[in-house]
Amino acid sequence: MPRRDDSAWQTCTLCERQVPPGMVTLHHLTPKQKGGKAEDRTPVCRPCHKQIHAVFGNADLARSFASVRLLRDAPQLRSFLNWIRKQKPERNFRTVLATDHPTRRRRRNK
Repeated sequence: MPRRDDSAWQTCTLCERQVPPGMVTLHHLTPKQKGGKAEDRTPVCRPCHKQIHAVFGNADLARSFASVRLLRDAPQLRSFLNWIRKQKPERNFRTVLATDHPTRRRRRNK
């Protein structure tokens, strides 16, 4: 079995796990749709990035969660963060849109 090279691994700024480079994406702290710029991005692992967008709409992110600290402190993400920190860093997970996500409410009302 090949030995893994930890030197290329990066830290997810949200869950603070060390993850392989292929598992890191850049999250716009202020969504592009709401005026976010490239310099306002932070590296997060794929599961954390998917969870952020499954729970919050762009308006919520721009208005209330424009920093990693605010995301980390969000009650909607606490149980996920506690869980993901115990998972293997190479593993990706399926994410389901939250029932109270703004776009889901909008779809139901149509």
